[in-house]
Amino acid sequence: MFDLERRKLIWIALSEFYLDTELSDSALRHIAFIFLDSPYTLDEAKVINKYEVFPLLQANLLSPAGVWAGFDEDWLVEKITAGLKHRTKFKDWGISIKYQMLKWMQATYWDRLIKIYNELKANPDSFIVACRAAYNSNILPFQFEKAEDSIYKKIEQIALRYRDTNRLRDFYQNLQEGQYLINIWTAYFLLEIFSFEKEATLVGLNDQETIWGVCYRLIESNFQDFKGENQIKNCSYWLEEKRKTLPG
Repeated sequence: MFDLERRKLIWIALSEFYLDTELSDSALRHIAFIFLDSPYTLDEAKVINKYEVFPLLQANLLSPAGVWAGFDEDWLVEKITAGLKHRTKFKDWGISIKYQMLKWMQATYWDRLIKIYNELKANPDSFIVACRAAYNSNILPFQFEKAEDSIYKKIEQIALRYRDTNRLRDFYQNLQEGQYLINIWTAYFLLEIFSFEKEATLVGLNDQETIWGVCYRLIESNFQDFKGENQIKNCSYWLEEKRKTLPG
């Protein structure tokens, strides 16, 4: 018998494949992290998808007006758990046939997910992985009192490597990552350690917006949601200092 608490995280993650919307790389990266944190291999996750999630949710992809914002998690767990109580070899055989006919509808997601999953496994010292580790350790942007922590230093060192190898464009791609405050870390380091013209735009990402403007507005619009008093004060002071150098 499986651990329900761990299994349901896989069910919830896989349910995103069946939403009536297009999943971003960031969303797929979130799913990949859940897989990596679980006791299941990627192949085992595929089996869980095929026999436990697919039978319940595939109909949503065939609906002309399917659910797109996310399935109710309690409903999802209840329905899958109930279905497993009546699982038989004959039912699995029928599911397998139906899956072979319709798996093309999520094939692209699996291809992209596998690529992202393998990249995360192969690059444990990447900026994204480091930001996630910091988040899980409650080390957050603008907590300058934690600047000597090894995880904080690691994030900074990775950002410096991007800068020192002239990979500005590669680095600002991380502005698209909303989870684990990756976009906030990215915006902070872009304005703090990188050098570029104030009029420089986000080439390849948003050619109409300047790097400086996007980063400043991103932090300014989010810092009031920070949890720590010192974190908010630090960010407020930092924004004030940066505001003095903003282009008119």
